Amino acid sequence: MPTGLWSAGDVEELTEILAARRSRLWQITQPADLAAWVFADPEAAPLDPPPVAFGGNWADGLDEPQRAAWALAGWVTRMTVPEAAPTAGWHWLLSRVNEGHGSLLRLTVGVLETLGVYESGEEVWLRVAGAPIVLAMDAGAVELEEWGRRGIEVPEDRTKTLAEEKMLLTCPDIDTALWLLRQRPVVAAARMLNAWVAAGPFPFESRYRAEVAGQAWRAAENLLVGAAPAETGGERGFDREYAGSAVPVDLPAQRSFDADAYRAGVSEHDRLCRALIDHLIAEGVRVGAGLHGVPVDLAWRDADGRQFIAEVKSVVGVNEVEQLRLGLGQVLEYRHRLAAHGIVATPVLVVSKCTDRAWPAICGDNHVILLQGEGTPNWSADLRPEVVEGVANTADGDVSLQGTTRDH
Repeated sequence: MPTGLWSAGDVEELTEILAARRSRLWQITQPADLAAWVFADPEAAPLDPPPVAFGGNWADGLDEPQRAAWALAGWVTRMTVPEAAPTAGWHWLLSRVNEGHGSLLRLTVGVLETLGVYESGEEVWLRVAGAPIVLAMDAGAVELEEWGRRGIEVPEDRTKTLAEEKMLLTCPDIDTALWLLRQRPVVAAARMLNAWVAAGPFPFESRYRAEVAGQAWRAAENLLVGAAPAETGGERGFDREYAGSAVPVDLPAQRSFDADAYRAGVSEHDRLCRALIDHLIAEGVRVGAGLHGVPVDLAWRDADGRQFIAEVKSVVGVNEVEQLRLGLGQVLEYRHRLAAHGIVATPVLVVSKCTDRAWPAICGDNHVILLQGEGTPNWSADLRPEVVEGVANTADGDVSLQGTTRDH
């Protein structure tokens, strides 16, 4: 998360909002401390003391998907519920119910259900405050296009509590949910919502089952070890086949969230990706997405074995400069991360249009190939061997451009 995404003013504003609530929670913590925790670096509540002692092995009788589900439920509880250990059964509970795809682990904080994890691993949903997500989007720290590519959806949330202030997010599986929840703006958004509802009434004390909370609390240790993701990529020049971005039929009426612009952007992003894929396939090149765990939009090797990575940015309305800046920064980051693994890759930035004549030169100065518009024949010329050979990478990420010029 970029330095300065949250300010002291954000903490002060949240402190005032929380302080206006009369709550039993203030017997344990204070509004200012809780507001600071919302925006602090993510850190889980410690294993000890737990909300309740749990004897035996928490994983007994559970298959692998169930163990993953319990670990995620405990991790989210320990990471996003304020003062979680002493307030179990008092301000929150974790329940195991049968719903939809089968057995569901459901976290309830205050009056609101804020997390659901199916033990089958087929779906995860969570509710978060909308403001941190919108702020992070504006700062370029959250990219909804990447969410769509991973199957993360933002459906309409029909619950009435904080109706216009929260978002409902759904993930197709537990791995995707973990990827999402390891983004700091998402953790801040989950903490903000849970802090607000935890400071309110809790009418479900009779439903609290201490053994469920204790089991999930201990299960979370499996995720807090923080294993690094396995590298992929193989010999194909990409990790997986390209899949179009998913856009939910219903999007939230969140303030500052333009659902029509979001849909248009995702559609244009997918169109550009498929245009480049079709262009390269016509030249006998296979194209996919991702490379060695780095989330590049597209990746491929040309006939001579040169590795390419592409960041694709849709330009819709008046967001041209914003998208060019964001796209250039991302593709440079991805090149650097791959270079750290000894992977030499030619970076390409693909945009719908570029009307500012400075940007081809800006990309050239950064040794990035800029592609724009509909494709052929310009794309063939810009990806020709003599241009590519002018963009030389080294394993440590330093680059040099050997007299290459391009006209756009």
